[in-house]
Order: sequence, then C-alpha cells, then structure tokens
Amino acid sequence: MAPTPFHLLNIPRSIYEGMIEHALAQRPLECCGLLAGVVRGDGTAVAGHRYPLVNAAASAVEFESEPASHFAADRDMRRRGLEVLAVYHSHPTSEPVPSRTDLDRNWSPDVVNLIVSLRHTPPLVRAWWLTATDYREAQWQVEEGESK
Repeated sequence: MAPTPFHLLNIPRSIYEGMIEHALAQRPLECCGLLAGVVRGDGTAVAGHRYPLVNAAASAVEFESEPASHFAADRDMRRRGLEVLAVYHSHPTSEPVPSRTDLDRNWSPDVVNLIVSLRHTPPLVRAWWLTATDYREAQWQVEEGESK
C-alpha cells in the first residue's frame, strides 16, 4: 500500500528530541529509524511514533536497517494503523544534505527523509523528498506537546 501524500510533516517535540538523542547515542556511526503516524484530511502528516532501528551496516557513512528491528516496527505500525511518514538517519561528520547513497537507497518518493547532522551543535536537521536522481526540501515543523 502506497503512503498517503502530504505536504507538511508535524513532529512532536518528544519524538524530535528522541531522534536527536538516537543520533548522538550512535555517534560515530550513522543511526537510522522511522517516524510513523497519520495524514489528516488537510494534507498535513502528524508523526505519532518513532521507531529507532539498528544500523546493520555499522558504518559512519551509510546505514542499512537491520531486518529484525525493521520487521518489528512494521508489525507495530500495522497493529496501530499507522503509516510510515519519514525515514531518518544521521550524518555524523557531514551536512544534512542527501548523499548519492541516500538517493540510491531511497525508501520511497512518498516519505520524507530527515537527516540529522552531528557536525553542528546543537545538531542540525533538514528534511527532503528524494527520488533516485534528485531531491528537494520538504516542509516540516516541530510541534510543542504531543500529537493527537
């Protein structure tokens, strides 16, 4: 089933902070994870759950989600009736801009790709829509409080 299209991703502060903590905890390696939630009728998406995944590549320059952690996340999302809204990963030493590998391994052109750069203090996050050949910035924001 294809993800529902949306134009703005809302991330509750607690999920955003969890994503940053995950990236910092995995340094010097890249981290990876998923944000899942719902798309509202007005075309905004609200992340309601974060799924930190294990980076099977155990690399500072690439990530590959470990199958068992990915399948567990997928099962939980189906049980909760959530869809994948975003994939996140960190760039421990580079800017939060998609690499050639990020484009080649893109999950789907219908989900946002959040990149956390640990090159900055505090970490800098940017969001992107990716295809196999190009990328463009995605609209997103951190919401105060929890998602509904």
